[in-house]
Amino acid sequence: MGPLGKILAVIFVISFMTFVTFFGRLPALRNTPIAEVRLWPSVVFAVQIFFLVVLGGSEILYMPTAWPLLSPFTKLTALLAIALPYVFLYLACAADPGYVTPETIARLMSLYPYDYALFHPGRFCRTCNLPKPPRSKHCSICKHCIARADHHCIFINSCVGYGNHHWFLLLLLSTAVLTTYGAVLGFSILSADIRASWPAWSLWPPSNPGMTWSRWVGILSVGMRINLGLGAASMLALLISPLIWGFFLYSLYLVYCGTTTNETLKWSEWKEDMQDGYAFARHLSPNREQRNVQFEPPWTRWPAQPGRILVTTNDGQPPRPEQQIPGEGAWEPVKSLKDVDNLYDLGFWNNLKDIFIQDYPFGSRPEEPPSERRRWEGRTRNGTRYPP
Repeated sequence: MGPLGKILAVIFVISFMTFVTFFGRLPALRNTPIAEVRLWPSVVFAVQIFFLVVLGGSEILYMPTAWPLLSPFTKLTALLAIALPYVFLYLACAADPGYVTPETIARLMSLYPYDYALFHPGRFCRTCNLPKPPRSKHCSICKHCIARADHHCIFINSCVGYGNHHWFLLLLLSTAVLTTYGAVLGFSILSADIRASWPAWSLWPPSNPGMTWSRWVGILSVGMRINLGLGAASMLALLISPLIWGFFLYSLYLVYCGTTTNETLKWSEWKEDMQDGYAFARHLSPNREQRNVQFEPPWTRWPAQPGRILVTTNDGQPPRPEQQIPGEGAWEPVKSLKDVDNLYDLGFWNNLKDIFIQDYPFGSRPEEPPSERRRWEGRTRNGTRYPP
């Protein structure tokens, strides 16, 4: 295997690792070897270093050949495209993702209401020794509960949560733009150099009747050997760009749906329980002023409030009245996620405001929620535990 072959092999390995890192957390891959590779604790910090080495190393290989050929305007846009991923990476790493602490618990409890489906009042984190705010999750790597937790990102070596989700989205977008820009610009330079020696060759499509695919690939490989650094960096950018765009668009789709990666995984478990006949729902009292302020805040900035409560049982039978689960009326089986409203979906633009504008009031006036809450012990009768 020649130098070009070795470089292409390394590029494919990097592309595969990028795919595993980006998509190994999806519910469809949760029980596959890809998910197990992604969860290796020993690679968490190393991946962040690896990301910086690949990004910086590709630029070092790329720029000596490309820079003298660029116009002043292209040089300016290239510098901007190169700098922004580093800026957003720093901001995503440095920002508080939304650590739940005794000092922040009051504010974080007032961000969202409990939806009485994925998140029920009275749940308590035994590790943090604090109540769990709505949409929060304890991260075993960060050793904290995270407000509106999305996932733990090994690229930033931190959680993506309420405090840095916007920086993370901008990091993905800027990196996707950089790799796409680099691939287009790099192959344009390679194409011009190749056409100087083989005028019949064109980057795409190979339109010359005498230009077979094998000849087209052979000429491209010769051109890449002549400009090895530029060719390798451009090929890496070409292969990684679709993965980064895919992950960015998936993350943006979650914003559109008003959910997070953590909540998507929870809903996938609910889907299985619904298909098995273990999920039940009934209406909550419309007079939400009577809520128990020991377990949930009397006010949140969120304009929507839960209308139903969802629970699961272990025996497929509705919960019994003596279990004292909130709500009124008869329990009804829930067969599909289509029958469930997502309390946290306010529409795409309002969801974006929630991501990018901290403590966006949504037209409400805040009141100070209580800063201390007590643990609500779960009841475990007849196979039902509440809170779940």
